Amino acid sequence: MLSNIKLTFFVAWRYLFSKKSRNVINIISLISAIGIVISTAALVCVLSVFNGFVGIIEDSYSAFDSELQITAATGKVFDFTDVAHKVETVDNIAAVSYVLEDDALIAYYNSQTPFRMRGVDAAYSKVLDMDSMMMEGQFRLYDFDFDVSVVGIGLASKLNLGVDYVNGLTIYVPQRQGKINIARPDAAFRKGELFVCGIFASHQPEIDDNMLIVPLEFAQKMYDYDSLTVSSVEFKLRNIEQLKKTEREVQNLLGDRYKVQNRGEQQADYLRIINIERMLIFVILAFMVLIATCNIIGSLSMLLIEKDNDIRTLDSLGMRGSSVSRIFVVEGWLLSVIGVVAGLVVGVVMCLLQVRFGFIKMGDNSYIENYPVVIEALDILAILAMVLLIGFITSFITVKIYFANKNNEE
Repeated sequence: MLSNIKLTFFVAWRYLFSKKSRNVINIISLISAIGIVISTAALVCVLSVFNGFVGIIEDSYSAFDSELQITAATGKVFDFTDVAHKVETVDNIAAVSYVLEDDALIAYYNSQTPFRMRGVDAAYSKVLDMDSMMMEGQFRLYDFDFDVSVVGIGLASKLNLGVDYVNGLTIYVPQRQGKINIARPDAAFRKGELFVCGIFASHQPEIDDNMLIVPLEFAQKMYDYDSLTVSSVEFKLRNIEQLKKTEREVQNLLGDRYKVQNRGEQQADYLRIINIERMLIFVILAFMVLIATCNIIGSLSMLLIEKDNDIRTLDSLGMRGSSVSRIFVVEGWLLSVIGVVAGLVVGVVMCLLQVRFGFIKMGDNSYIENYPVVIEALDILAILAMVLLIGFITSFITVKIYFANKNNEE
């Protein structure tokens, strides 16, 4: 059995590199290999760039999402007293912050826009590194005797505002309780005023364009909640490597009334979209590989016709038809092997050059200079397996059809 395999690969290898009587066969074979090389290299580069963008986006999300978050399983808000007592027993929690977040309307001079108001306590800067996101001013919500806020850079641009301790923002929130007086619609809103002490940028458009961060007490007053009511509890962990263990521990302590989520789970919809996009990109580029691999059909068909006398000779020497056909299947598959290995090398080298020198630049308006590239081993293995499988199937079908037609003619 082993000797048959060696013989099959030996003959297939000799056929692959032997000089053909018709030069067009060599040309088609070369085109087939080059097509596989180019499509494989393109697949490596595109997936690596996609991974780079995903990494940047995930980093920006992690900058504004806590390592662990507790929210109510039903409803928007809850009393945090019970939660606070139970999580005190968890050793891996380094800092805790209480947050109240909801929609509101902001007015500044002649500009009005809806936005998302997030009320945070004094420990919020211990849970999230807000100082690293500040573009102007400082994150100092509790350093003044009057109410101040930190605004997202996109929202600040909409309202044309900056750090301002003279001209305040006017906040409107719908009344949660009581009846609406049609004669006085303005009474249906609670009104509050505060100043801007800083502008931040998280590089998340949905955050930067809509978020205003205020003291927790101000948000509770505006939304007409007591001092124990919050919409989430945010955690900073001592050891992030014990994230899953800590998450399970907190969930077991709190029960089904609360949801405990890590950063990935907080952005579950986003991650689902990312995985779908990754799959679609892989499928589209796989069709490119399939089209390139189909050139093997022409090369292998012409080789089979040229080697017809050799096939008859091998048959006369006692080699079974299945063994003869296996030689040509292996030859077509070897063409795919050479193409995919060369393509992977070319693709990886191009990605490494981009990482080292950054010769492909982003636009002037981008906050990163070069196209990001992250090579993942699973992508390389998936590309290798896919191209080899497509190459084998293409070769197998071509050879089987040829020998089936040959037997019918005889």
